[in-house]
Amino acid sequence: MELSRNRIVILDTSVLISIFEKKIDIRDEISAEIGKAKLLVPRSVLRELKKLYSLSKGSKRRLAKAAIDYIYSAGFKIVESEDEEDVDEDLIILAKNFDAAVATLDKELINKLRKEGIEIITWKNKRFKLV
Repeated sequence: MELSRNRIVILDTSVLISIFEKKIDIRDEISAEIGKAKLLVPRSVLRELKKLYSLSKGSKRRLAKAAIDYIYSAGFKIVESEDEEDVDEDLIILAKNFDAAVATLDKELINKLRKEGIEIITWKNKRFKLV
């Protein structure tokens, strides 16, 4: 399936954490599925990761820290949030504003995105797929 938009993909918290759980290269995975894409991280997602890091212990804390560090080292574009309180709503608003797909593993968010007609990239059959 080909992404019909401008090849912009917004990454959510679950995907950024999964990079380290599954030991995958998100750029390669998304590229293999839809071609070259610009990857964006909303400030709300960055805040959520920082909160996870500060409030969690053990592997959750390590994964959150690794994801935060990766966002900066990989040079993903960090975009301002439209909804500071609700990360899911922020992702929906930003996806509409940027005419973008959202990469997520969050089933509840996937259902919300489907209802809004927003393209979704998720983990399926051991790889990221446009669904």
